[in-house]
Amino acid sequence: MPDHAVIVGAGVIGLATAHRLALDGLSVTVVDATRGEAGASVHNAGWIVPIMSAPVPAPGMIGKALRWMARKDSPLYVRPTPRPEHVRFMLSMLRHCNPRDFQHGLESLVSLNERTVSLFDEYEKDGVRFEYHRTGQLMAFHTRETMREYQATAAPLERIGHLAVPLSGDELRDLEPALGKQVRAGLQCPQERHVDPTSLVKGLTARCRELGVRFLHNRRVTDIRHRGPAVTAVVAGDEEIHGDVFVLAAGAHTGPLARKAGFSLPIQPGKGYGFDDTTGSVTLRHAVYLGEAKVAVTPLSGRLRFAGTMEFGSFDAAIDPHRLRGIVRSAHEFLPGFAAGARPHGWTGLRPMTPDGLPVIGPLPGKDNVLVASGHCMLGVTLAPVTAEIIAAQVKGGQGASGTTAAAAPFSPQRFASRRARTARTD
Repeated sequence: MPDHAVIVGAGVIGLATAHRLALDGLSVTVVDATRGEAGASVHNAGWIVPIMSAPVPAPGMIGKALRWMARKDSPLYVRPTPRPEHVRFMLSMLRHCNPRDFQHGLESLVSLNERTVSLFDEYEKDGVRFEYHRTGQLMAFHTRETMREYQATAAPLERIGHLAVPLSGDELRDLEPALGKQVRAGLQCPQERHVDPTSLVKGLTARCRELGVRFLHNRRVTDIRHRGPAVTAVVAGDEEIHGDVFVLAAGAHTGPLARKAGFSLPIQPGKGYGFDDTTGSVTLRHAVYLGEAKVAVTPLSGRLRFAGTMEFGSFDAAIDPHRLRGIVRSAHEFLPGFAAGARPHGWTGLRPMTPDGLPVIGPLPGKDNVLVASGHCMLGVTLAPVTAEIIAAQVKGGQGASGTTAAAAPFSPQRFASRRARTARTD
């Protein structure tokens, strides 16, 4: 087994992996381009939701995207951009919007989520300190038709203990009186959890430090050193950081790193928006999904977090006010107590998206000692612990790796190997 692991990326995936490898006795160095802000890992809803673990490309998505294109405040927006890699990505995503690919992705994610909740419980037992809520999740809908669509998607999760129980609008309001009368149906998902994502990042970082993990912040990786099929070091700042095994876990920035390592991965950013409300105008006990609006509302200590929308074609943290106004409008439609004219201070986070909607977990083709842990779309928090378990098993090799083969196979970077030459020529 290797002695020293170098992880590029200090987001929730990189931290979970560092934690797992450090528990296994490896010396671990985490290299990150930021000063510790963690990007999308803190700017998200903080949901642990196997029940919502479905691929983004889905049947019917093309029609919805075309209808929404005229609205800059819609749940999904594709910003026009001439970048060839963006055009290729969107075309590939559209090709995956079919029942066969969607069902394959859904079943693969169900298998991946079998231990999700128990792994978060293990964090608490190990001494990771974070704000953790076990109150479950509600999904609220304006129509029963939309509720039934989500219920059908959630049905495969029943075999791993994650239920979606149908409720009437009145039954939902009995649980959450803040929901308005236009909410006519919903689902109660008692096994889902949520966290304060900032506290999770801080808690994992602190626990990693206790385990001896070395952190190099504000160090952007500019080059990767090779010796034949193996990587020997990453170059960050003026330093070469050597290791026995390397894990690329840099979220939306993993694609360029993979190219430096010798293999192109189609990972593109999808910008999510959100804000925290501290006015107390609305109080909730459960995490609530505003179904038709595709907005997540999370009750946290001292604040209510709103997160939603997906914007393709944006590559920075700039805030489009139309997108924020869309979330505010939707919040008021479902939660009348929330002011329709609110002007919150918003944030954005770049989610690492893949054209088939599945994460990329496992060895990088053509390299003996480089693994990838990225492309988790909107499931980074949910899938962080199990991703770390898979990477750790593959680093250890032998029987540990064979036990994860079946669950990990659909997420292997190898699935993009046939596109390697074409992508390398045009990027």
